[in-house]
Amino acid sequence: MADARVTVVLNADDRFSRPLAVTIRSIVSQLSPERTLDLYVCDMGITPANRSRIESVAQHDRVNFRWISSLAEKTSNLPADIKHISRAAYGRLFIPKVLPPDTEKVLYLDCDLIVRRCVGDLFDTPIGDFAAMGVADAGSPFVSSVYGVPFWVRYGRAADEVNFNSGVLLLNLPVWREEDFTAAAIAYLTDGRHRFLHDQESINAVLPGRIGHIDPRWNQQTENFEERFQATLPYSEDELRGLLKDPWIVHFTTSVKPWHYESTHPFRDEWFRNLDETPYRGWRPKRSQYLAGQASKVMRRGGHWLGRLRAS
Repeated sequence: MADARVTVVLNADDRFSRPLAVTIRSIVSQLSPERTLDLYVCDMGITPANRSRIESVAQHDRVNFRWISSLAEKTSNLPADIKHISRAAYGRLFIPKVLPPDTEKVLYLDCDLIVRRCVGDLFDTPIGDFAAMGVADAGSPFVSSVYGVPFWVRYGRAADEVNFNSGVLLLNLPVWREEDFTAAAIAYLTDGRHRFLHDQESINAVLPGRIGHIDPRWNQQTENFEERFQATLPYSEDELRGLLKDPWIVHFTTSVKPWHYESTHPFRDEWFRNLDETPYRGWRPKRSQYLAGQASKVMRRGGHWLGRLRAS
């Protein structure tokens, strides 16, 4: 029998407050009548005003909402190599340590996604002895991919081992705690082995063979729409068609998000429909801000090349 209670954890800093509200809105709107949701948000630097807005989105008679505010300092010295991914992403590594000790299973979700089906259906997935369950990363589906596990051969990994996306993960907390994968991931990030991709690289590096597969419709990724990435995925035509047309979670994985002016994502309008059911309703990105950002990039590039010319 399925457990009526579902536990979900999200992370965000203040710049992701608006997307966080959208993700929460989508989760709550899809919650089945028989389900109760324990919803935790790791506050990695959210202002009081935005906290209040987010709390209002989570208000529901079957939602128990809690803040976790103890992780910003723990992640402050971890690598920050990618501009559009903040250190808030590392919060997921500490979930086994900050949730109540009797919590056995948790669904972790990034806050750049929208949910289109009750997350309880994913939460019911048998996890067995796996430490986690997830979906292959659409841009780097194998540990041997460019942004998989660096130097995978040195660690005895096989080229065709799956490299999992860390934005949607079902976590087995007793296994995670017993083998202290949190400590293992932090060691990987700080002892010189880490190279490119924040928490995702560390999770795939320290959990060889310990991550199981869930239906890819639980983590449709932006790269799934590009043929060059489709060609590398281990999906049949029917599986790919279902993934693109009727995903259960839409994960906006690239640096261009639906809230950016230049976004052309097929599910962008759906993201804004969820936004308009939150206190941020009516907000839209401005073309002038986009153009100003593009001009700034051109100037930075020009300064870079001018500096090189002068140096030569």
